[in-house]
Amino acid sequence: MTLVRWWCQPTPIGELGIVVTAAAVQRISLPESEFDPPPDAAEQRDDAIARQLDEYFDGARRRIDAEVDLSTMTGPFRRAVLETLRREVPWGETVTYGELAAMSGRPRAARAVGTAMASNPVPLLVPCHRVLAANGLGGYGGADGRPDLKRALLALEGVHVA
Repeated sequence: MTLVRWWCQPTPIGELGIVVTAAAVQRISLPESEFDPPPDAAEQRDDAIARQLDEYFDGARRRIDAEVDLSTMTGPFRRAVLETLRREVPWGETVTYGELAAMSGRPRAARAVGTAMASNPVPLLVPCHRVLAANGLGGYGGADGRPDLKRALLALEGVHVA
């Protein structure tokens, strides 16, 4: 049995690429992002996680209850930021980059929080779409920026941002 599995899952926002181990979700690639599954991984869907994602997008679930693997995050601050976000900012709520920096113990590190959000390996599970700029929406989805995707995910949670 292969320990690393992957699959592509259609959602209302587009197709997600997902990589899981027996213990945790390692990566979720957003729609229109490059997705290259690990070469040693088997194409095999995790039904429990896939069902939870479907329920999330159907509005029947507010949190995806799966372990996350943040071992690919470089630096303890980035990892701490993602853990704080997952633990402290629930469905339907938002926080600014500066507020999340303060919550993570470094109130002057708003830009570093932005870098952590851009390198988040498991969006949706660590809901970086809930982190906003002090003056509006802010970025989402890496270098290309996907404000439409961020707005759609926030709207799913009942949050509307201009």
